[in-house]
Amino acid sequence: MNRTLTAVLAALVLVAGAFTAIAITSGGAFAQTTDDESTSQERPDFAKGGEILEEVLASFVADGDISQATADDIAEALAAKAAEVREQRQQWREDHAGRDRRGFKQGFRLGGFLEDGVIDADELAELPDDHPLKDPDGPAAKYLGDGKLTQEELQELREELHAQRQAKRDAHAEGTST
Repeated sequence: MNRTLTAVLAALVLVAGAFTAIAITSGGAFAQTTDDESTSQERPDFAKGGEILEEVLASFVADGDISQATADDIAEALAAKAAEVREQRQQWREDHAGRDRRGFKQGFRLGGFLEDGVIDADELAELPDDHPLKDPDGPAAKYLGDGKLTQEELQELREELHAQRQAKRDAHAEGTST
């Protein structure tokens, strides 16, 4: 029993590590320089989270550390927990529209406001009070002097925020590499 528990915990640590590695590496771009033209520039078909889990559990079953039934139970429990967490996140987003600061990636949940290419003062007033676009000290403040936001201004804002995030990542990477 102790050995099974250890195997299960090891599997979970491996899966968590794999998810972390995927999250870290999916955010950045990697440059590759080579003089060899025969090197393929196509992205390899990396294993996905569920495939990684299946692989790890299969190796524990093959080694006799856990039974196939236990592996199936672990996979089922993790899938159920992942679904529960996704549901909770979605519910939180719906209950707190505009509060997720990462929401700019998703257009600050502007819905149909940009159908005409402009978010005018009336449309801005419809946003929740805590929406980042209504924050007088927020990222869009300098664009709101005329009381509206154009699609071009939102694109410029998105690029500025992206540059700020990249600068923070670069500063963090420099701080950790020294």
